[in-house]
Amino acid sequence: MQEIAAQELKDRLEAGEPLRVVDIREADEFADWHIHGSANLPVYDALKRNDDQVLAARSGELPSDACLVLVCRGGIVSRRAAALLSGLGFDALTLSGGMHGWGRVWSEAPVDGGEALGLIQVRRNGKGCLSYLFGATGEAAVVDASVDVQAYLQLAERGGLRITHVLETHVHADHLSRARELCSITGATLTLPPNDRVTYPYTPIPDGGTLTVGGITLEAVRTPGHTGESTCYVIGDRFLLTGDTLFVDGVGRPDLEKGDAGAEDGARALYRSLREQLLGRFDDVTVLPTHHGGPIGFDRRPIGARLSEIRPRLDLVEGGEEAFVERIVASLKAKPPNCDTIIAVNEGKSDIRGADPYDLEAGPNRCAAG
Repeated sequence: MQEIAAQELKDRLEAGEPLRVVDIREADEFADWHIHGSANLPVYDALKRNDDQVLAARSGELPSDACLVLVCRGGIVSRRAAALLSGLGFDALTLSGGMHGWGRVWSEAPVDGGEALGLIQVRRNGKGCLSYLFGATGEAAVVDASVDVQAYLQLAERGGLRITHVLETHVHADHLSRARELCSITGATLTLPPNDRVTYPYTPIPDGGTLTVGGITLEAVRTPGHTGESTCYVIGDRFLLTGDTLFVDGVGRPDLEKGDAGAEDGARALYRSLREQLLGRFDDVTVLPTHHGGPIGFDRRPIGARLSEIRPRLDLVEGGEEAFVERIVASLKAKPPNCDTIIAVNEGKSDIRGADPYDLEAGPNRCAAG
């Protein structure tokens, strides 16, 4: 049975090839986490029961004039589905590693920063994580590194840049930070908002603090709520890297650092950060978040929006603090998979003991609320 690797699938989808991705997992798993543009044919449980007739009976729902790429959790059951469909005359492949393998895939989306600023959004298509590399005149910085460090090294080299700074907006709960590894390789300065959570050395950047990268100024804006140390970064007065404080279609959940018991206090802090630090101060800037709740597409267009465009969607802020807190707390659902373990590793209090980080991170990020 022919397989297709995750990176090849991403490249071919970006190139616009007429592949049809068919996810055979059950509907609830598909809704939680899937490849952009894929269709759901929920026959996973039936195939696990060795009931092949369900797939055969539903095969009429599939196009017969396109190459099908079958997807499941780990690539095992989809291999069987692809074999069955091939026997029925379909051109069918299986995605090697399934959705777990898809979690390794990354892509880039250039952000128009003008001639003076090179800014690239680096996306984990299978995880919803967004990170950034920006620079000018030979120097670069990376914010919220979340993919294999080679991605940032390749992008910097292509732009003739040397990575001198690596920053985090906060301690992440859904993915393992690659910041320390990137600093180890490049010798860059590791910069975090001041906090008492992490156990490793770093250079703090306080509220209002600045640093310069290749002549481009970055300013820190403290925005507690998602976590106590959460901070946004303003780049060149045009771009606002909001971490998990503000997304294009929601806000960060306040319960990942201190659990359910800390959700209400976190929501109150988030309300004040949004109202005073962001909405009360900025308007004509482009918001570039660290996560995206839905599947990431293949058009190489950055995920972001003008704050002036997002403002009308933030009706939950306009209703006052009590209503905001009530709505945010009520909206909280399942936490990101393995979040406690991931937090401990990102704080430097644990390690993954040789385990594959992509296995630990597999699944949706679930960092939004509201």
